[in-house]
Amino acid sequence: MSRYLARFRGLSALLIMPMVISLVITTPTAAQPAAQVLTKKKITPKAYHATAGYIYSTPKLTKPSHNAKHYPKTIFYAYQQVLVKKATGKNAVYYYVSSQNKQLRGYIWRGYLKPIAKQQSAMSQKSLIKLINAAADMDPDKSLLGLKQINYQAHENVFDLGYNLLHFSPQSTFKDHQATIYVTANQLTPYTEAAMTKWNQALGTTVFKLGSKRSHTLTVQFGNGTKEGWDGLYNGKAVYVDQTHFDDPKYPIGYMNPKLAEQTSTDQYWTGVIAHELGHTLGLDHTGYQEDLMYAPNSDGNVIAKYLWKKPIQKSASGLDGTEMATITTRDLDRAKLAKQLGYW
Repeated sequence: MSRYLARFRGLSALLIMPMVISLVITTPTAAQPAAQVLTKKKITPKAYHATAGYIYSTPKLTKPSHNAKHYPKTIFYAYQQVLVKKATGKNAVYYYVSSQNKQLRGYIWRGYLKPIAKQQSAMSQKSLIKLINAAADMDPDKSLLGLKQINYQAHENVFDLGYNLLHFSPQSTFKDHQATIYVTANQLTPYTEAAMTKWNQALGTTVFKLGSKRSHTLTVQFGNGTKEGWDGLYNGKAVYVDQTHFDDPKYPIGYMNPKLAEQTSTDQYWTGVIAHELGHTLGLDHTGYQEDLMYAPNSDGNVIAKYLWKKPIQKSASGLDGTEMATITTRDLDRAKLAKQLGYW
């Protein structure tokens, strides 16, 4: 029986970096002659407020993307120091900074940044890994969900690899932590609504809401996944449901072990498929725990994986997997909360 795996193909799970698309806000300032980059070096992440000046998209300072005076209360985290020779012939130090949600990023003159009083530096990577190892596998506990924001900024890759997380969705998908969904086929609407409700209730807030053809940030629609072996797919732009299997009234119940089939239903299954794909939009890759909504039978389809698996790490009590049960486990939920802390939705 074909499974519901959603895959990003051809990418290394060990080398892949999170995909981030920044929101560019135009300013009235025209482009200026390019600066010469003399040196670059990483710095210990620290938090600042910007008092004035422009944030540039590149260290060559040719294109201002944000006017810092519009964001007096925004906390910026500095990660890199760049020494440039400006078109005037003078040298200057610029910092590469990013806001928590990563919508404001770029290079700003160091003199425009004011350190935030009593702001702590990020914990060491060694200390973070110790916390991760002390928690249950693939389930970030309160100690990991309640860290200072600077730790999520400084150690994004550690969290990604520790919990199979990745910034799958463009920044435009979630506005104020909400995605607006347009369902292109009426047959999919009830399953999409049920899947949305599951995530909204689990997270205790409206993360997914229905939109229209004119106003939406994400679509749910039919696709053709039978040949490639998926029932649901998220490609960073839309959620797809395989129409061939969807139109088969026996699928998947009629092809399952009767004892398993009697514990689920077709409606429950397709709700689970869409809920699984919505989990990907939040930044969740697969796990090897069969009860998880984000379970996959093996790690072959993962973009990022803490470890490889070829069979369930732990089987579910019912024998069904998380998609067939259409349930969100504590592990799914905690990983989604961590993905929010990382700015993925």
